[in-house]
Amino acid sequence: MQNATPEQILRVATQYHKEGNLDAAEKLYKTVIEVRPHSAEAWFYLGMIYYAKKNHFDAETCLKRALELDPKNADYSNNLGEMYRQDGMLDQAEYYIRNAIIMNPNQADAFCNLALICKAHGDYDHAKLYFSRSLDLNPKNINTIINVGNLFLTLGEYDDAGECFVAALGISPDNPAALRGCAQSFYEKGEYNTAAAMLSKLTAGKPDMHREKVDLALITLRNKDFRKGFQLLESRLKHLPHIMQGDEKTLWRGTDLKGKTIYVYDEKDGLGGFGDTIMFVRFVTELEKYSPERIVLRVQPELVSLIAANMSEKVDVVSENHEPFDVHSPLLSLPLVLNVRAKTMSGANGYLKAGGERRADLFDKTVKNIGIAFATDKSHVKHETRTVPQEAFTQLAASEGVKLFYISKQEPDAPLERTITDLRPHINDFADTADIIANLDMVISADTAVAHLAGAMGKKTALLLNRLHDWRWFSIATGQKTVWYDSVTGYVKDDDIRWEELVKKVIL
Repeated sequence: MQNATPEQILRVATQYHKEGNLDAAEKLYKTVIEVRPHSAEAWFYLGMIYYAKKNHFDAETCLKRALELDPKNADYSNNLGEMYRQDGMLDQAEYYIRNAIIMNPNQADAFCNLALICKAHGDYDHAKLYFSRSLDLNPKNINTIINVGNLFLTLGEYDDAGECFVAALGISPDNPAALRGCAQSFYEKGEYNTAAAMLSKLTAGKPDMHREKVDLALITLRNKDFRKGFQLLESRLKHLPHIMQGDEKTLWRGTDLKGKTIYVYDEKDGLGGFGDTIMFVRFVTELEKYSPERIVLRVQPELVSLIAANMSEKVDVVSENHEPFDVHSPLLSLPLVLNVRAKTMSGANGYLKAGGERRADLFDKTVKNIGIAFATDKSHVKHETRTVPQEAFTQLAASEGVKLFYISKQEPDAPLERTITDLRPHINDFADTADIIANLDMVISADTAVAHLAGAMGKKTALLLNRLHDWRWFSIATGQKTVWYDSVTGYVKDDDIRWEELVKKVIL
């Protein structure tokens, strides 16, 4: 291109840019700038190349230079503002994006970007206003439609979110962001199979979509398809690679363990909390049929004493990472390797025991002693929908011949009523909680680790659930038992009743 004009070189460069050949485009943009240093267009596109390559410092320099050379170019100002927005520099972003709107009041993209800034600030009313203006100017802009859908997801307005994503799919049927958003909106409404169809389409032939496969796994498990569900759930090890405490080569997949040490560990830094560890630890004893020399089991420190007391001599229970080992397995991978099925669930009649003698003096055996756990972890994304208000137990606490004990370590949202005995001072770990449960007549719990512990001990338990509950309880209905624990009965709150009414249905 020795005899080409700067204009011709710029045209070739932009063509390379469109085709994704960024290195060739970058070289030509620099050539144009050497010949014509006042080419705002060349500076702008070079800045966009740098930004695509995550060289934000040089990108900012180039975009500012382009705007200096062409200060009335709304596209340059908007793109510079959008770069700042994506970098989290919202004040700078707003300045340049508003500047772009002043230059061109009909620029739909700028209004969309301004709406995103308002959303980031929590100013949802203005976000809706600016999104609306953007769509007025360009009704078919799929990115704006998807962003509106995401705003509705943030606000919990799932019907409106779903309409946006369906509209986006009408424009682009295979758009990943639209499929992902559509799946989430239907999932949050409890339309799980529709959500699964969206996720299946999204992940088909795309091996790197690990997070989406985990979402699909949870719906598949909800439908009790354990074979496919636990297979899909293995994608969590790619989505959250820090779960793995060994390499893929030594990941146990069902081979003979004779003369070997297998290291099994909880997933506290992944998908697993206390309840998951309690629920899945039942499968550790099944490893003994593979004749291991030694089983090392890592659980959360609060569970060590309880779990260790319920394992055979072959199992060493620890709370820290352990080496050396021959093979390893995350706890939630055991059901896949062991070919677990819902109809043949091991340990459903109970697999954890506690004597209870240490805590027997806390209870009056002439009344019905009921343990309650209604508060969930405040950091949990579903805290509000999983927590049962304390007031739901008021009438039960006033019942003759009944005494209620608060048996969770979670801090309740309000001080406990005087009719409820607070046992938190007697609880240091789950072994203490197990000793308390051993002395109770029954447990009434929200979806907490206490419910899992009571079920694992075979204690009569009423599990209080919202209509839209966690996958592990499947589509349980009031009065039904759960696959995991024979002693646990589900009580499901419909949208049109209060928690107080649900507690009244509990059979004591």
